[in-house]
Amino acid sequence: MQDRTYRYEDLDSLDDQSLGVIISECPYRLLTLALKATQAPLKERILSLLSGSRKQLVLNDLEGLHFNDLGELRDLVTSEISLAHREIIRIAKRLRDNGQILAGT
Repeated sequence: MQDRTYRYEDLDSLDDQSLGVIISECPYRLLTLALKATQAPLKERILSLLSGSRKQLVLNDLEGLHFNDLGELRDLVTSEISLAHREIIRIAKRLRDNGQILAGT
């Protein structure tokens, strides 16, 4: 995560310790929304870094969020997911700027 426009997918370039610090700063509902539209490898990696109870909360909420059942709300939820991705990137930038995580490549 060098000085440039960050993308949510750039989190995958971080080491596990840095990624773990970022997700520890994220409320579980924010993680749930973000993970709903996260590619499987990064999603699995993030889930593997969560503690047991927190991981179970996120998994339960993920199971309950079905795009096909949303109807008119689908666009709203998609927008909320995009906002969740941006918020996690803001958290990552703050942690990097404060020296709490290492920047990825």
